[in-house]
Amino acid sequence: MLEKIALNTIKQHNLINENDYIIIGVSGGADSICLLYFLNSIKQKFNLKIKAVHINHCMRGEESDGDSLFVQNFCKKLNVPLSVFNFDIYTKAKEENISIEESGRKYRYIAFEKVLKEENATKIAVAHNKNDNAETLVMRFFRGSGIKGLSGISYKRNNIIRPLLDCKRQDIENYCNLNNITFRDDSTNFMDIYTRNKVRLKLLPYIQSEFNKNIVDTLHNMSENFYDENAFLEKITNESLKTCLEEKNKDKIVINLKLFDNFDKVIKQRIIRMCLANFSENLYNLSYEHIKEILSLSNKQTGKKLSLPNKTCVYKQYDKLVLCKNYLLSQNIEYNYILELEKPIFIKEINKNVLLSKKVENISTKVYTISINCDKIKNSLFLRQKKAGDKIFLNGMTKKVKNIFIDLKIPINERNSYPILIQNDNIIGILGLCLCNDYKPTNFNNTIYLHIWEEN
Repeated sequence: MLEKIALNTIKQHNLINENDYIIIGVSGGADSICLLYFLNSIKQKFNLKIKAVHINHCMRGEESDGDSLFVQNFCKKLNVPLSVFNFDIYTKAKEENISIEESGRKYRYIAFEKVLKEENATKIAVAHNKNDNAETLVMRFFRGSGIKGLSGISYKRNNIIRPLLDCKRQDIENYCNLNNITFRDDSTNFMDIYTRNKVRLKLLPYIQSEFNKNIVDTLHNMSENFYDENAFLEKITNESLKTCLEEKNKDKIVINLKLFDNFDKVIKQRIIRMCLANFSENLYNLSYEHIKEILSLSNKQTGKKLSLPNKTCVYKQYDKLVLCKNYLLSQNIEYNYILELEKPIFIKEINKNVLLSKKVENISTKVYTISINCDKIKNSLFLRQKKAGDKIFLNGMTKKVKNIFIDLKIPINERNSYPILIQNDNIIGILGLCLCNDYKPTNFNNTIYLHIWEEN
C-alpha cells in the first residue's frame, strides 16, 4: 500500500527525476527509516544515487548515541553511504534565544544543505507524513495563520521533497512490519512537553474519538484545497508586485505607494509578505499585527519606520515604501579618513570603497566617479560623515547639506552613506551627489578622479 501511495505522490508532484542524487534525512525513527528503505528499493527504477544524513542532537545522552549507532548499522546493511553530524541543540537554542524545536530544525537543514553542496546532489528527501501535516495545520490554526499557512507542509520546496506526505503514520508502521524493518523510538515523542506532542498525543486522538475519526484525512484534504487557492493568489500577487516594484536587491525592496494603494487589502498583505520573504524564508515571527502596522505606514509622514523580527525594517520614504534587511545605516556613526593619491581605502562604517586617482577606469560596474580640479587641491582631502550645520557652496550660493538631502529626497537613514569631502574644514563635495563649483575641472590636464563603489 505505501509503495503505491508514495509512487503516486512522486509522479503527481514530480518529486523525483531519473538520475537524481538524493540526500535523505534519517533520524532512526519509523518515518525516516521507512523513507530510506523505500527510496533504496526504487533506486534502480529511477537510476538514483542516494546518501543518508543523520544528526545527533546530543539531547538524550546514551539514547541519542544509540540512535546514531543504529542508523550507521542500518545504512551499512543497505550499503548506503552516510554522513553523521553532532550538534548540541539545547546549547545552540539557548545561545540564539530560539526554541529547541526551531534550533533542531535549523541545524538539520544546515547539515542537509552542506552535504547537498559537497556531493553536488540534486534533492533533499525528508520523511514528513500525513499525520505530521495534520498536526502542523492544527498548530498553525492556533497561531492564526492565513491561507498560506493552512496550505500545510508542501510536497516540494526548492530542492526539498517529501515522498511520504500522502502516507499515514499507520501505513509507515505497517510497511516497516511487512519488510521486517526495525526502527528507534525517540522517548521525547511520548512526552507532552512540546506543543506538537500535545497535539499528537492528546488533541487529535480526542477529536478522532469525539468528533471525526477521519480528522487526519479531513485536515490533509483541506490543506490541499488551501494549497490550490494559495497558488492562485500567489500568481496574482506576483503580477501585482511587478506593477508597483521600483527597486529590488538582496538588501532592499522599494514599492511605489501610489500604485500599491490601488490594490485590494488582501493583495497588499500578500505583497508585503512576499517582499519580506526576499530577506528571510522564515516568517514564523511575522504576525498579522506586523502586516497591519506596515500597511498603516503608507498613511504616515515620510521617515516613519517599523522594526520587524528577523532583523528587517520597513519605512516610508515620501511616496515609497522601503523594506530592507536591517536598518540600512545608523544615525550616529562617525568616521574620518584621509585620502591619498592612488591608495584605495575602505570605509567600513558605510561599506564603501574610495580611490583618489589620476586614472579613469571601471573599478566596478557600480562605480560612481567625481572629477576634481587638482589645481584647487592645496592640502589633504578628508572624508567624514555629515554633521549638523554642514554647508556647501553650489551654483553661486551657500546651501545647507541637510536641505540638499531633503531636495533630493534622500531618506534620513541613508544620508550617512554619502560621505562629506573636506579640505581645510571646507566642504567641497558630497560623494555620490554633488561637488562645489569651484572644484570642477576646466580641462583634462588638471583633472583627478574620486571613485566610489560598494563592497560586494
